[in-house]
Parts: sequence; C-alpha cells; structure tokens
Amino acid sequence: MVRKVAKHVARNKKKYWRQISTKDVEDGLEDIRVEEMTGGRRSEQPDHILYHIDNERPLGSTSPSADDMEVSPVVRRSVRKQREKLDLNNLNTYKILQPHSCVPPPCVDSREPKDPSSKSSKRLVETEKTVEMRRAAKKKYQNAAKQRSEAKQKTALEKADKLELVDPHVSQVYDLWGTQKEKKQQTQSLVGPVLATYLDQVHQTYDWKVPSHIVKKPSKLPAIEKPLPGISYNPTYDDHQDLLRKAVEVELEKERKELKLQKNLPAKLTQTEAEPIKKAWLKEMASGLFDDNDVDNEPGTESTSLNSVSVGKPVTVETKTTQQRNKEKIHKKKEALAKAAKEKRIQDNELFRLKSIGKEIKSAELGYKQKGEKRKIEYANRENYGTKKFGRYKFEDADLDLNLSEEITGNLRTLKAEGNLLHDRFKSLQKRNIIETRIRAKPTKTKMKKYERRSVREVGVDYRPK
Repeated sequence: MVRKVAKHVARNKKKYWRQISTKDVEDGLEDIRVEEMTGGRRSEQPDHILYHIDNERPLGSTSPSADDMEVSPVVRRSVRKQREKLDLNNLNTYKILQPHSCVPPPCVDSREPKDPSSKSSKRLVETEKTVEMRRAAKKKYQNAAKQRSEAKQKTALEKADKLELVDPHVSQVYDLWGTQKEKKQQTQSLVGPVLATYLDQVHQTYDWKVPSHIVKKPSKLPAIEKPLPGISYNPTYDDHQDLLRKAVEVELEKERKELKLQKNLPAKLTQTEAEPIKKAWLKEMASGLFDDNDVDNEPGTESTSLNSVSVGKPVTVETKTTQQRNKEKIHKKKEALAKAAKEKRIQDNELFRLKSIGKEIKSAELGYKQKGEKRKIEYANRENYGTKKFGRYKFEDADLDLNLSEEITGNLRTLKAEGNLLHDRFKSLQKRNIIETRIRAKPTKTKMKKYERRSVREVGVDYRPK
C-alpha cells in the first residue's frame, strides 16, 4: 500500500482542522428542546409534578390475601353511571391547538431606554401616537366605506322598486312576481349584511350605461325634406318664379365669394407694367457675366467716377435764445393748466348726468342680454340643425334641381329628369351628421418607371461579348 503524501499546504488552514464528533452535544440539546416543548426542564421542575405519592395504602402494608378477598354473601349490583354531558367549550381538539411550550417569547424591545426624558423614548411616544392616528383614520375610512356600501345598496333597492322601461332599445331584466326583495331580505338574515352585499355584487345583473347618441339623433333635420312646390312637373307660375329666384340668389352668393377672394389676392400686371420689371430682372441676372472694364474703356465714353460725387449745402444749426426758451416753458404750463381744467369740467359734468349714465348702463346691459340670448338660440339651432365638420372637407349644399321655363312640358312622359336620387340620399346623410363630408376620389395613374439594364449599359466601343 502506497503511503499518501501530504499536500504542501499550510497546516493552519481549514482543510487540516481536526474533525471532532458533536453528536452527543446535539443529542443533549435536542433532549433539552423536547423537554422545554413538553412541559419544561425536568431538572428545574418540583417533585410534586414529577412524582405521584399513592396514599391509598399505608407504607409497610402487605398485599391483600385470598381470605380477605372472599366474596361476601351479599351480591352487589353495579349501578350504571349516567354519561356526562359534552362540554363544547373544553374539547380536547381545542386543547391541542393551545400553546403548550414553556419557552418564553423573545423580548419585544430589548433596547428600550429607561430614562423617559431621552430622545429615543420621546421618539417612541411620537411613533405610537402616529400609529394610533393612522389606526383611527383607517377605522374611519372603513366605517365610511361601509356606510357608502349600505347607502348604495339602499339606492339600488329603491331603483329596483322604481324601475321603468324608458329606452326600448335596452332590455331590462326584473322579477315578474316581486319576490326579489323578499329573497334578498331572507339571504341577509341568514348570512349577514356584508356577505349578502358580496353575493349581490357577484350574482347581480348590471345595468350598463347606454351612450346617449344611441337614442338621441345627431340632427333634428328630417330624413326626407319636403320638396319645393316649384320642382313639380306642372308648377304654378309664382312657385316656379320663387324657385328661380332662390337659384339666382345661390349663384350670386357664389360670385360674391369669388370676387371677395380675387379682391384680396394681388392683381395681375399688364404687359406694359411687367416690361420694366422683366428688364431689371434680366440685368440683375446678367451682372458679372461680362467684363465691365471693356465697356468703360470704349471710345466715346468718359469716366465720370470723379465727377459723380455730389456736394450738398452746409447744414446750419439754429440755436434758441433764452427769451424763446422761457416763452416755451410758459406756453407749456398754460397748456397743462388748460388740460387739467378741461378734465375737471368733464368730471363735474359727468357727476351731474348720473341718471343718464344709469340709463345708458341699463340699455347696454339689456343689449348684452339680448345678444347672449340670440347667441344661445343660434348655438341651439347650430347644434340641432347644423352640419358639423368631421373631416377635412366642408359640407356644401347640393344645387337646386330645377327646370327652366322652356323645359317644363306639363306631363311626366316628356319631362327632362333633373337630379339623382342616390346623390340626394348621400347629401342627406352628410347634412344630418351621420357620415363625414367627402369628395369623390379621382383615379391616379402611376407613372411607368424606366431604367436601363446593366447588360445593355455595358455595351460600348470596347465591348467584347463573353
């Protein structure tokens, strides 16, 4: 057998520690733990707990002989004892759950200061006060939540009693025989109010809030407007003239808007007015293209660079005398005094016309009130009968469908049809805010992309086929 050679490691390392068995120590500690868990340490308990002294026979007495144990002629009957009633408050199952360990609980705060005036004790008192305040606030919040839930339950019951079918689009579920309230009271009496509320929340059918726009129409305009009497195939003269007058007003309004737009835009220049602007632009663009020295050195031209300097008249500064300055000061003072007197006179006049000022204020307030009411009416009309802008385009009414005087024949067979029924329905949906205003999309044709192939691009003078 080959002897193992020790590794060259220092002997003071953990690897070379001597392994001592600590099983007996651990067994002793385990016995101590078991004793503490089952009544306490045996060495510390008194004798009357560990031992029981039998006092039925005195010490030194012998066991009873066979003579003493002779059966007596009197036969005794055993009387059956009545079974004791079960004590529900002292059951063995509850005793098992009670703590039976004699190990004292750990100290809550071993660092508690002895001096009540120290900082740590004051801090502890403040912490306790804060905790108490938080507990009180939490209890208050819980009470408030409980009260809210009770009030909500009460309002729900009242609502169930006063339930009415207002909206025909929403189906309302209710008890036909009215036993829902009795069932709820019976459940509450059995399980309590808190659990009854929870069961109602779990098993109830919620009345979901229906959006207002389902019942409310987006516009009060009729779906099909009544046609004008002048549109008839055989109208009277006055009705047809009224229709033509309305069509003329629409066209004049369009022309007025067009003229207003053209008026705000810059006017176009005529040919004669645009000619000098064009020449100046050409001169500015051609500057620097030609040599200016050649033009200056041409025969017949004289250099006027030195003679072009203009000499103006000398500037003379007029000085004011002391007399003139004094006169100006006096004049300024008089103007200031006159202005102050005028303002005072105006204030005095305003004081004497207080009644007329009050009337003016009342009339102004009346005017503001009338304007406010007018604005409210206009807003209501705009909300009820106006067309809103949902998209990028503004709604424009369709042109009036009309026939001229020479186009009216008096019978349906030879009458020229005007308008389109589908277009009329489409405009009606847009006007009543059901769909957004849109225009017909024009078809766009994509341009053909052209490119040169690489094989064709390589063909040149020095090209040699592979």
